[in-house]
Amino acid sequence: KTKMTAASRSLSAAILLLSRSSSSFIQGTARDKRALFRHSTKLFGTSTPNGGGLSSSSTSTMSPPKNISPPIPRREEDRVVYAGVAPEGWDVKMPRQSNDSTEKLLDPAVPIPDPYGWLRDDKRESKEILDYLKAENEYSQSVTEHLKGLQETLYQEFLSSIQETDYTTPRPRGNYWYYTRTFQGLSYRTYCRAPKTTDTYSIDWDGTKDSPILPGEEVYLDVNALAKDKPYCSVGSVKISPSKTLLAYSVDYSGDEKYEMHVKNLETGEDVALKEVDGSGDLLEVDGLVWGKDDETLYYVTMDEQHRPYRLFQRKNWKSETPT
Repeated sequence: KTKMTAASRSLSAAILLLSRSSSSFIQGTARDKRALFRHSTKLFGTSTPNGGGLSSSSTSTMSPPKNISPPIPRREEDRVVYAGVAPEGWDVKMPRQSNDSTEKLLDPAVPIPDPYGWLRDDKRESKEILDYLKAENEYSQSVTEHLKGLQETLYQEFLSSIQETDYTTPRPRGNYWYYTRTFQGLSYRTYCRAPKTTDTYSIDWDGTKDSPILPGEEVYLDVNALAKDKPYCSVGSVKISPSKTLLAYSVDYSGDEKYEMHVKNLETGEDVALKEVDGSGDLLEVDGLVWGKDDETLYYVTMDEQHRPYRLFQRKNWKSETPT
């Protein structure tokens, strides 16, 4: 029997993923569908859409991958981690087991081989690790190069089933209607609002990206602009201040779910990234945020060392260099 190649296994996994997700994919939002496609590109590689539907010609021209050897990471044979009681010098802040565990820890601790432990770098700064990951990505691209035609075909098929230029139902808040929009060819949503002159609204939209959904439409946060020249972008919380003139939002540019907190002046366009109050100059990382009763007070949740929601803070006079 012929053994399946890595590329064949990837193709089979992707087809299974798409078949299981087809019904939800058709009903999902444009953002959800793009996310599914991005997942499939991890299997197929990357390409730029330029048209085409599913056809026998696009699949029949695929050729098998070249015989390329994968990068081999080095092993540290003497590297171990210890299971059991804390080894000498262990940071007491790092737990060895759950707080409610009734089991005794192994004593003495048992060494567990960890030859690839050197590949962990929480700061993503090690040149050796980054070079190795780059080599892995290049290898993946090489062995899936012959699938780019199929990837393009699938991408165009996905796009044909959705309405890319669309909007969400406007919701009232104060003197405005709030909603989001998506546009053909853009990966992220745009946050919009329009003056609320009555308790009801009537939408007269011609379906184009340049036409407003409601009269007086204004964009108060364009995530596509935030994502420009960034390798990754994910917006978390988006909150309008009580006066409706300020916007507080959180955004992650690394993919590590480390969201920095920003406040944008909707009248001037000024955007300020908030920093820690300890004088370190580090950007403030939050899990969630909300305005207080006025434009001077913000509430936010910070994370602990294990990156779990930990503490709720109130920040008064956030615009000051020494907020409390």
